[in-house]
Amino acid sequence: MINRVTLVGRLTRDPEVHDTATGGHLVNMRLVTTEYRKGEDGIRKEEVQYHSVVAFGRLAEVCSEYLRKGRLVYIEGKLRTREWDGKDGLHRYTTEVVADHMQMLSPKPPEEDGADDDAANGKAADGIMAGAGA
Repeated sequence: MINRVTLVGRLTRDPEVHDTATGGHLVNMRLVTTEYRKGEDGIRKEEVQYHSVVAFGRLAEVCSEYLRKGRLVYIEGKLRTREWDGKDGLHRYTTEVVADHMQMLSPKPPEEDGADDDAANGKAADGIMAGAGA
């Protein structure tokens, strides 16, 4: 069986960094993807989906350091559903993508660029890859 997710979308906010009970790192992110389809009436319609993404360890550190709201990213991972009892006594569920690979697709915004970086010198910006196999 296969449990694999591939997403290309934009971050809706800056990653939220947390420390785990075992001393590791995790980061929570929200990603939005947009799809366009023709409706039955022939008019092009936009379908927007929001995704919860979590990353652990070194990948979490890289995401927290380099990713910011609005950045276009490529995420690979697997789906995981968690459940818990809320403070209000209700049983709750959430489904999230556990990322094991991330690649930044958009260049750094100008306010993050240094004066001597490649983009300022007219060179093409490469995506930054991180994950288990990067």
